[in-house]
Amino acid sequence: MVIATLGEVVADYRTRMTLDPARVAEMAGITEAQYRALETGTAWPGSAAVQAVIDVLRIPYDKRLHLKPTHSPLDPCFSQILHGYDLPAFIVDSEWRAVESNGYAQRLLPGSAQPGWSLPRWILQSAEARERLANWRHVVHVIADLIRDELATGLDSRELHDLARVSRRYCTGSDSHHEGHSASHLLTWRTATGPSPTTACLISVPTGRPDLRQVTLVPRGTQPGHPLLDANPRQPWDGPLLLDLLSCGLCGLLLTGGGAPETYHCATGCLPPLPASTLETRVAEEVVPRVFDPDECRQLAVAQESLTAGGFNMSLNVPVTGKHALYQWSRSMTDTQRRGILSSALRSITVYGSNNGQSWEKPALRYTWRELV
Repeated sequence: MVIATLGEVVADYRTRMTLDPARVAEMAGITEAQYRALETGTAWPGSAAVQAVIDVLRIPYDKRLHLKPTHSPLDPCFSQILHGYDLPAFIVDSEWRAVESNGYAQRLLPGSAQPGWSLPRWILQSAEARERLANWRHVVHVIADLIRDELATGLDSRELHDLARVSRRYCTGSDSHHEGHSASHLLTWRTATGPSPTTACLISVPTGRPDLRQVTLVPRGTQPGHPLLDANPRQPWDGPLLLDLLSCGLCGLLLTGGGAPETYHCATGCLPPLPASTLETRVAEEVVPRVFDPDECRQLAVAQESLTAGGFNMSLNVPVTGKHALYQWSRSMTDTQRRGILSSALRSITVYGSNNGQSWEKPALRYTWRELV
């Protein structure tokens, strides 16, 4: 029995309805390029686009069950998980062409929403990649190794062979394994001001789909945490208080701090520069009372009495209430102590901008808490 591909079934039903590709794309609310990629099988246009085309062409459910699985839609549950991530993530096929990407990935890498977009090709051939990646030359070598490893598995891919030829322009001779290669899949995003945020590129195989890869871009912090109320810190905190804790709710990158006056920035420009002092005060008003609730204050008071009796002097008297703790935050705590409170209570804060007409209101913040013990 001959099993038709999804593209062949779509083309057949389009012909029956005497529609041209542009009209089907218009009716489905997608681009003509997405539709043609689906019908010709040259790239996957995304599960939402496929579902829209199937609905427009009224393809019966029983026909959908017997389509060839190559380049088939993602399982609905898996697609829902992908789009539920609060990190940039996308699915690629065996040749590293985009199958589907979530909103964070599309904001960070707009091209990932286009049929057949390729992360390796973007890195190797796009002027935008050279401009945006501060460690572009290093990443090129990593991509070259990745492509070589894929081809070593015996995969016969014209796309990957072409990318291998392109990569050899930048990786020749002894330079192909350059110093510092152990940093592996790290992307450092260039910013106009402040330090550049880094993401780790994690690659996994979706369950039940060995023909696909999932690429997730995970923020990498640059500063270690500090103990709560450390009386004699060996590593005083020197930097913006919310560094490595703030991430953009649109593209998923960590926000960077710097500039004068000090602000927090998104490398992609998703959000306007956010005044550091205003944002830090808002976060303190949310975090400090949670950390120093009445029971916590009583326990800390008992611990301080024991330490004082033993001849140990703390640099800061423990607060008696959450309100007292906020007073200490603004008047007597050091940045190291403030950072210790934040890093012990928070895993991250996601920042979402709210736009009111032409002026930006204060951004919405979503907190992810650590379990306080």
